[in-house]
Amino acid sequence: MSIGRRLGAFVGLSFRLVLALVVSLVVVPPVAVAVGVTTLMKAPLPGELPEQQDAFVAEPSIVLDAAGNEIGLFRGFERTVEIQASDVPDVMKSTIVAIEDARFWEHSGVDFEGIARAARTNLEVGGIAQGGSTITQQYVKNAFLSGEQTLERKAREAQFAVELEQRLTKEEILFGYLETSYYGSGAYGIGAAAELYFGKDVSDLDIGEAATLAGVVQAPSRLSPREDIEAADARRRLVLQAMLDQGYISVDEFERNVDRTLWLATDGSRPSETVTVVVPLAPKGASQFPYFVDWVEADLLERLGPDVLYRGGLTIETTINPWLQALAEQSVAEQLGSTEYPVEMSLVSIDPQNGHVVAMVGGRDYAASQVNLATGGTTGFQPGSSFKPIVLAEAFSKGIGPDTVYPAPATWAVPGCSGSQCVISNYDNADRGNISLTDATRASVNTVFAELITDVSVEDTLTLARRLGLERLDPDGYYGASLALGAGESSTLEMASAYGTFANSGVRVAPTGIAMVRDADGNVLIDNRARAGDRVLTSNVADNVTKVLETVVVDGTGQRAALAGGRPVAGKTGTAQSYTAAWFVGYTPQLATAVWMGHADGLAPLRNINGIGSVTGGSFPAIAFSSYMNGALAGTDIVPFPVPGPIEQVESAADVVQRRQEQTIVGSKDTKNAIVANCGGPCTNSVVPTPVLTPPPLAASPTTTIPAPTTSTAPNESTTTTSSGDGP
Repeated sequence: MSIGRRLGAFVGLSFRLVLALVVSLVVVPPVAVAVGVTTLMKAPLPGELPEQQDAFVAEPSIVLDAAGNEIGLFRGFERTVEIQASDVPDVMKSTIVAIEDARFWEHSGVDFEGIARAARTNLEVGGIAQGGSTITQQYVKNAFLSGEQTLERKAREAQFAVELEQRLTKEEILFGYLETSYYGSGAYGIGAAAELYFGKDVSDLDIGEAATLAGVVQAPSRLSPREDIEAADARRRLVLQAMLDQGYISVDEFERNVDRTLWLATDGSRPSETVTVVVPLAPKGASQFPYFVDWVEADLLERLGPDVLYRGGLTIETTINPWLQALAEQSVAEQLGSTEYPVEMSLVSIDPQNGHVVAMVGGRDYAASQVNLATGGTTGFQPGSSFKPIVLAEAFSKGIGPDTVYPAPATWAVPGCSGSQCVISNYDNADRGNISLTDATRASVNTVFAELITDVSVEDTLTLARRLGLERLDPDGYYGASLALGAGESSTLEMASAYGTFANSGVRVAPTGIAMVRDADGNVLIDNRARAGDRVLTSNVADNVTKVLETVVVDGTGQRAALAGGRPVAGKTGTAQSYTAAWFVGYTPQLATAVWMGHADGLAPLRNINGIGSVTGGSFPAIAFSSYMNGALAGTDIVPFPVPGPIEQVESAADVVQRRQEQTIVGSKDTKNAIVANCGGPCTNSVVPTPVLTPPPLAASPTTTIPAPTTSTAPNESTTTTSSGDGP
C-alpha cells in the first residue's frame, strides 16, 4: 500500500472516530457512546453526495374573472413562494445566523467547538438540552437526507456537510437552508413565510419581522405566532439579543425593536403602541362571486385533482363578466325586495355560442347559506311549464308542426292511468276548444302539452331533455305525462343551457365557467375560449321553437319579459305545482338567461310575496329577466332571430292520434314500460294493447288537426288533478 493511500485511510479513520465521539456526546447520553462509536466505525465514508430531494412546491392557484381581476384563491394548507437568492435581505441572513449558527461564516460544515459546547451542556444536565448542528448540517438534512432520528443519520449529516462546504459558497448554503426550512402555518421557505405572516415580499422584511421568522425555525409548531404569540414574541427578543451580542445591530437598533411586540391582526383593535403586525391568513376560495367560484372549484377538482389545483400555482381565467354579474345581482335583489330568507331567487346567464357562463347568482347571501341554488341546490327544482318548449321541440322533430291543432279541454285524463296525477287541468280551468300548438304555448295550456307528450313519447322527450343538458332527470326513471309540465327536477343552470341551444339554432355548447387554465410554467391545461358544440336539434326545429316562444313574450304569459327598443326575445314562463317555484327562461341570439324563484328550504308555496297573492313565472322572474337583459344588451346591436324553415313532416297526424287512442307510446319497448311511462302513478296494463311499431306514412301537409280522444277517462282512473301551468 502506498504512503498516500495509508495516509488517506488514517485520515478517514481519524475523522470517523472524531465524528463518532463528538456526535455521540451531543445526541445520546454518555452510557451509549461505546455503542455509537462501534456503529460509526463500520459506516462507509461517502464518495459522492446523494441526489438532492425534489423541492417541495405548494403554490396556490389564482382565479380571475373575464376582465383579469382576482376573484379567488385555491390553496391547501402548505405554501411555497419561488424567490431568488438576491431577494433575501442582509437582515434576514443576520438573524438566522445569529440564533442558529453563530460560527457559520468560520466553520467548514461541522462546528467542533459548538459540538463540544453542546456536549458539555448535555453532560451537565444528563440529557439533550442543546444541539450542535450547523446551518450546513441542517440544510443537508432538509435537502439530502430523511428526518429519521438515528446516530448513523447524524454522522452522515456531518460528513455530507463537510463535502457540501467544498462545493457551494456560504451564501448558497445559507439560501438553501432558508428555502428548505419550515416556518409553521404551512409556510415552506422564507418567501412563503414572509407572505403568510407579514403579507410582504421577503426583500421588504424589517429587523423585527426577520427576527420573528428566524426564531420560528427551531420549533415551528410551538413558536409560530399563530400557535403561541407570547412564545413567539419571547423568541423574537432572544434573536434580537443574539444579534446585539454578535454585533449585527447597534444598541439603538436593539432598543427600537425589542419592545415592538407581535400582534395578530385577528385579535381585535390594534394596540396604541408600536407593534409588529402578523397578518391574517388569506382566505381560501372566493373573494368575489362565491357561488360561481365554488362551482368552478368543484369542476376543476374533478378534472385535475386536489394536488394540482391547490398546490400547482395555476392561473384560472374564468368566464364571469364582473359588470354583467353586478347587473344580475342587482336585478335579483330588486325583485326579492323586502322578502327574507328562505324566499330566494337565482339567475344564470350564458353566451349560447360558446357556453360561457357570464353571470351566476346562486342566492341572496353566501354568508348565510353556501348552497348554490343556481345549480339546483341538493335536490333540484321542478321547472314547471318552462319545460314545455322541450316537448315542442320533440314534436317538431317528429313532424308535428306549430300550426297543428289540438283539443284544449279544461281537464284531460291520462290514458291508462290509475294512480295520482292522472287528470291534467289548465291553470285557469278553461276549455279553449281547438287551438294550435303555437297558441297553446303562448297561453301555456297544460292539457294540450299533456296530449302532445303522450303522442310523441315521454321516453323520447326525456332523452331529448337530457341531450339539451337537463342531466338531473333520471334516464331510467318513469315519468308520466306530467313531465310536459315540468314534473322532473332541473336547475337554473340547466334550463339556461337548454334554451341556449334554441338560441344557437340547435347546437348545444355545454356550459362552463372556465375560459382557460395555465400551470405555473405557463403551459395551457384547459382552453375553452373557442369550443365547437354538438348538434342536438336541426336548425329548422330550433328556429321554429324560437318563433313560437317569441309569441309568449309578445302577447302571452311572458309579456313582462319584453326588452326595450323592440329587441327580439323568446322565452317561456314556468310555475311549479302549487306555486312552489316560478321561472322565466328566455334568450336573444347573444344571451340565454334563466331565472328561478322559490323557497330554499323546501317546497312552500310562493304566496303573498311583495303584494302578489300567488307568484307565477310571468311576474317577478320575468321582470328580473327583463331588467338584467336590458342592462346586459344596452348599446349592443339588435340582432334578429333566424327565419325558420318549414318543419319536415315525418308522420301523419292520423298515425299520432291512432297511437294515443290505443293508449300506447311511440318507441316503447314493451307493454309494461309503456304504461308506467304514460302516467304519474300506478297504471293498469289490461287496457293497454301492444304498441304499434310499424313506420307510419308521411303526411302531405304540415298543418293538421288532432281530434279529441274517444273517451274522457280511462278505466280505474283517479280524479286527482295536476295543474302546473302559468297565469298571464
